[in-house]
Amino acid sequence: MNGQKFDIGLAILLEQTARSIYDKRAPGDIHPGQWSTLRYFAQAGRKARTVAGLASYLGVTRGPASRAASALVNHGFLNSEKNTADRRSPVFTLTSKGHSVLEDDPIKRLARVISKLEDSEQKVLVESLNTIYASLNPTNDTEIESQSAQGDD
Repeated sequence: MNGQKFDIGLAILLEQTARSIYDKRAPGDIHPGQWSTLRYFAQAGRKARTVAGLASYLGVTRGPASRAASALVNHGFLNSEKNTADRRSPVFTLTSKGHSVLEDDPIKRLARVISKLEDSEQKVLVESLNTIYASLNPTNDTEIESQSAQGDD
């Protein structure tokens, strides 16, 4: 079953599946990276709700993380507050608009599809995705099951 054509086909299927989560792609819509940003700030503890925390979570440098957070502040989904621990780095919190939009988070559609899989299929999927993720991100030891952005409140 393995072969270069099959492997490429499977990789393309995985990529297309990930893209299909976000069916709204108009200029004013929330982009996939922004959804990830909203999810992160919704679950992160206060000390972790910074650009540095977001950058670490997303696996990007601070520049793109800062731009994502700023865009969501500009759209009214996040508030930027002074950080008493580090005045150079603001702390972000979701606004009521941010909480409201997360009610319609497109990732929930994927979660509903996954929930319909048999337990054994879910287990194989988790194991396979953890292996793929670890191979693509060798310096990041985070597994899918434990990928929460918890911090101290």
